Amino acid sequence: MKRNEVVDFLKKHRLDSLDGDEIMRSRSPQVIDVQGRPVFLFDLAFDIHDSLISDSISISQQPHNMPIPLHMHDYIEMMFVYRGSCRIVIKERERLLNEGDLIMIEQWTPHSVKAATEQDIVINIIMKRDFLSPSFLSRLTRQSIISRFMLDSVIDNRQHHRFLIFRPGLDSPVIDVMEQIMCEFFDRDLYSGKIIDSFLVALFSMLIRSSSLPTGESMEVSPNGEGLLIEFLQYIEENYKDCSLAKMGSRFGFHPNYLSSLLKKGTGKSFKELLQIQRLNQAALFLSNSNMTIPDIAEEVGYSSLTFFYKKFKEMFEATPYHYRKFHQQQI
Repeated sequence: MKRNEVVDFLKKHRLDSLDGDEIMRSRSPQVIDVQGRPVFLFDLAFDIHDSLISDSISISQQPHNMPIPLHMHDYIEMMFVYRGSCRIVIKERERLLNEGDLIMIEQWTPHSVKAATEQDIVINIIMKRDFLSPSFLSRLTRQSIISRFMLDSVIDNRQHHRFLIFRPGLDSPVIDVMEQIMCEFFDRDLYSGKIIDSFLVALFSMLIRSSSLPTGESMEVSPNGEGLLIEFLQYIEENYKDCSLAKMGSRFGFHPNYLSSLLKKGTGKSFKELLQIQRLNQAALFLSNSNMTIPDIAEEVGYSSLTFFYKKFKEMFEATPYHYRKFHQQQI
């Protein structure tokens, strides 16, 4: 399948005649109480023909004219708006996704989806835990607190009810990569599985890179700062050397204490922990790819105490800076 054939393929295979009530009766999903609300557990995967599958990754299309009730599932779900728009209700707030937008929803996160129209093409990608294996995850860069957050959301069994919304724009290569993934999935051939894996790594990397907003662009801010987590982490990543809660609070318009609470709630880590992760990851990059002395590296990433730098580096990487550099430079 060629990329210019994807739209016609999806329109040809769209599911317009589904009876939502009949589907719910036939599948009899378990109902779970979540904070006093009944939530359906969707723990089965279906392909574009609405046939049950057991694959570790699946791509399907959101049915037309059929709302999806409040539900959650035991896998990571990505929803990509290929054409039109999509309205998702998550954490009791409706989120509008426009063409080119993508949402990643953590497992066990209750959400519902408004009915799609005939003009909408919304792609669902589900990734079960066995697909997100250590070998796959190791291909994603860990030299970013954003990517570390994404990986933590995959491997952490606790229920945080987290989600990430990306709005890379219609001129972003994200759309090109999504089309390539669909071509390989809907028209399987030799090595399609490995190619899809590689495109997903590229997709995640592009989403990480596109998560910062252009200078002067207004942010989509809710009254309590919800939905800004990616921007918070991006700010720490770019200003790790002299970042502080006070400066962040001034940048985003929040009191430092409230900002600290948002970070803790969204990532499970304190501001100091997030800052330290970024500083130490940056130090690791310098150790692997430069001839800077270790004291100079410590100072460059924001540590005034060399002893403290050594202690925290060893805690995180289970090796001294010297041995970390020796090992990684031998691999080059």
